[in-house]
Amino acid sequence: MKGSRLSLTSLRIFLAAARYLNFSRAAEQLHLTQSAVSKHIQALETRLGVSLFRRTATGLRLTHAGALYLERVSAAVRLLDEADAVVARPDARVALNIAVSPSFAQFCLIPGLREFFDAHPEIRINLRPRLLEGRDKAERFDAEIQLHTGHRSGMSTQYLCGREMALVGAPSLFARNPVHDMDDLAGVPLLKRAQRGYGWDEWKAHMAPSWPGPAATAPEYEGFSVLMPAVLNGLGVAIAPLCMVADALQSGQLRRPFGESVEGRYAYYLMRPRPDVGGPYLDAWCEWIAARAVGLNETVAALA
Repeated sequence: MKGSRLSLTSLRIFLAAARYLNFSRAAEQLHLTQSAVSKHIQALETRLGVSLFRRTATGLRLTHAGALYLERVSAAVRLLDEADAVVARPDARVALNIAVSPSFAQFCLIPGLREFFDAHPEIRINLRPRLLEGRDKAERFDAEIQLHTGHRSGMSTQYLCGREMALVGAPSLFARNPVHDMDDLAGVPLLKRAQRGYGWDEWKAHMAPSWPGPAATAPEYEGFSVLMPAVLNGLGVAIAPLCMVADALQSGQLRRPFGESVEGRYAYYLMRPRPDVGGPYLDAWCEWIAARAVGLNETVAALA
């Protein structure tokens, strides 16, 4: 690096510029002029000896060096802010920003979150419903829980739950249209999930490879957060991860007519960015969610 040590002000300006990919918006957010933002970025690039941004016909983009720098600087600045808060305001709660698959948050995480807060009153969790794809690339999170196959570049992954899936439906639906074998599925609506994972093709490859499966015109729902309420209200049957529906199966809200447990490719994983600079508070969160996942898996095993 050329020159003297970088100032924290310049780093915060870089983070804002990287978030918005627009110097004017960054300046507005920081109550600075666009010229001041531009000068800080230029000085930062001069000291580093590399370009952090490139201008395109559609606006600013991070260079490869800029993306690497963003990953590390955002983690470092968050740790500095956390240290300031802990020392200056000992009674303040540390905030962790967690991205979570919306369905996992609704059915698996939030029902047990009170337990974590009781054990760690000093920690505040900012939950953001996010999927891995199709989101603002400038967003950075301390950890994520995502539906995935378990291999993600730039992140460490730890399996939580969700490999086991089954066909489920509401008792009221089966009362009207009993399902005892694959042929009986012709008499009930077969609901599809629009996103990847837990698909009918993967399920039927294990259960009945020659069965044609749902028609191309079968109703489709965008994610489990809307698919599962449809199933619970008797609108049709669907393939669901057992960790998500275990409580509903035990309580009788849902039934699993074939009693199967099919292992699929996708599951829910805890993901942490590399390099990992999360610290003890994030470690506490990750240890808790891993322990909760053990409980969910034990409940699934008890269904067998």
